[in-house]
This record gives sequence, structure tokens and C-alpha cells, in this order.
Amino acid sequence: MKKSLIALAIASAVSAPAFAATSNVDIYGKLHFAVSMYDDQDDTLDQINEMQFSSNASRIGFKGAEDLGGGLSAIWQIESGINIDEGNGNWASRNTFLGLKGDWGTVLGGKHDTPLKLVGRAVDLFGDGIADSRNVLGGGSDTRASNVVAYISPNFSGFNVIAAYVTDFPGNTTTAPDADDKDVYNLNATYSNGPLYLGAAYGDGNGHEAAGLGSHWRLAAGYTFGNFKVVGQYDSLEDDATGGQNGDFDGWMLGASYTMGAMVFKGNYMMGEYDGTNGAEPEQWTIGMDYNLSKRTSVYALYVAGEEFAPFNGSPSGLGSGAGISDVANSCVSCDGDVSAFSVGIVHSF
Repeated sequence: MKKSLIALAIASAVSAPAFAATSNVDIYGKLHFAVSMYDDQDDTLDQINEMQFSSNASRIGFKGAEDLGGGLSAIWQIESGINIDEGNGNWASRNTFLGLKGDWGTVLGGKHDTPLKLVGRAVDLFGDGIADSRNVLGGGSDTRASNVVAYISPNFSGFNVIAAYVTDFPGNTTTAPDADDKDVYNLNATYSNGPLYLGAAYGDGNGHEAAGLGSHWRLAAGYTFGNFKVVGQYDSLEDDATGGQNGDFDGWMLGASYTMGAMVFKGNYMMGEYDGTNGAEPEQWTIGMDYNLSKRTSVYALYVAGEEFAPFNGSPSGLGSGAGISDVANSCVSCDGDVSAFSVGIVHSF
């Protein structure tokens, strides 16, 4: 998949070719179809099939650039989410922006993943599927925000800084004026050089307070040696006085993968803890294997299990739409606390 502009700043961790200095339009995308079998979902909802078909974060995008001379380019992108299982989609629902790029860096405005979210995406071994790390480590500033202005620094020997300001967090899908006192600032600093990736991010502002949340910190790291790769992530999201979640949250993730020819074996474990009255402790572990049929097409199988979480993608409604660290109430409240699923899928990037 050709990555979006801000993801370019994370260098080799989420590498993608730079925009060409041309007025041509590039078409890119990713199609992801999965078949999943769920266990311990809400037994009272008999209308929910334990087998679910899903189109996990499938998308199509259009992007381009115009050379303005003097090392300056105008850049743009329109990316839309599509559901190949249902045959529908949402125009410009994903990263969509207009901006300028030069030797001094890049400035863009529109709708885009926050810098904090990008740090987590760089180390998620099961991203965009039912075992996505956002099942436990989502929420807060980990989002795709509307009404964004962002600056992306040039790459200094692997070091990058991204800063973003959001006027209406997380934003709406209408043309209504931006809400008052819902602005958020978000930034990250990353280092990606050779086998090492390090990332730190921070988000806060009036938009967090409006949601009953405080500041959001994220740290992430990855290291590749030979055919092995290890990754880790730590999140801390404070609760506000109004109680947007059940107390302050701390969570972490550790994962590893091993590549053997066309096969990639991988697994991770993550858990979190709220210090509120109910002491919720969402956790999830996953094992799986990808098989690369080509550079652009792969198939996979995985098994995921845990407690008090809901799959971020491909979930039946009885399991919620993704628990996240500030939304554990979305998980299946009528279940016995345990959730597990087996999933197979195919992914094609173009």
C-alpha cells in the first residue's frame, strides 16, 4: 500500500515512495477481506452469526503533486474507505488534504491521522484487522481527526518531528462551524534508521477536556535483527475531573515476528489497567502467520483471545466496534468477559 503523507515522515518503519513532481494523478489502495469465527459473543443476540465477513480498513485513494519551482510542490490526496463485503463506502472519509512541500518540510490541511496515532501504527503487527492494537490501546488522541493543520519536518538522518493542531476534535462530517473549546494539539518525535525505530508522542487540549479526558502520552520502539523483529508500546491516558473514562489508564504491548521465506510468524500481548472503581483490566494476546504470495498480495490466519476488549475491525455488533482505552463499555456487556476469534483473510495493495 502506498502510505499517506504524514506516514512518510516515519521513514522505513512505514516507508513509501515520495510524491512525484508531476501533475499526474496516482491511484492507490488496499483491499482486505476476512472471514472470522467468534466465540463468547452476546448469547442474547440470536440474530448475530458467529461467522462474520468483513472488509477491514479497505480503501482507495487519489493523490498527486505539482512542481511549483524553486523546490516547492503543491500536494494533495483524497482517500476513501470502502466496504467490499457490503459494496459501499464513504467518500473522503480517510486521510484527505491539500498542502505545500519544500526543503523546509511539509504543511498540510484537511483530515488526517494524528501524530500520536502514527507512532502506534508503526509498531502494530496486526494492524487493520480484528487483532488491531487499538482494541486495547486506542482512544484519546489515537484517532483520525478533521480540521487539521500539520507540519512535518524534513528527515534529519532518521529523525523527524510532526506537529498538528485540530480546531474541532475529533471533528464532524458536516459543514457546520467548528465547535468552540474543542481544539487539540498533538505532536510526535520519531527516529528510524536502519534496524531501529523509536517514537514518542503527546496529545492534549480543550477537546480532550470536552471528552472528560486529560493528557495522552505514547512511547513505541521496534528493532529488527536478521529475520527477527521485536516491538513494544506504552500508553498513558489521564482521566479528567468529569470522568470521561473510569480513572487514569496505563497500557502496554510487546510483540515479535520471524520471517522465513514467504512466511511471517508473529504474536503479541497487550494489557491495560484503569485505576477507577471497577478496576477494569482489558487484555489481548494474538498469534498468527502471514504468507506473502507476492509483494502486493498476502493471505493470513490468526487467533486472538482476551478479556474486556472488542475487535476494532470486523466485529459483529454484539462485540461493539472497538473498545479502545477510553471506551471499554463498548465491549460485549452480556458476555462472560472472555472474547476470542479465529480469522483468515486476504490483503491486496495497489
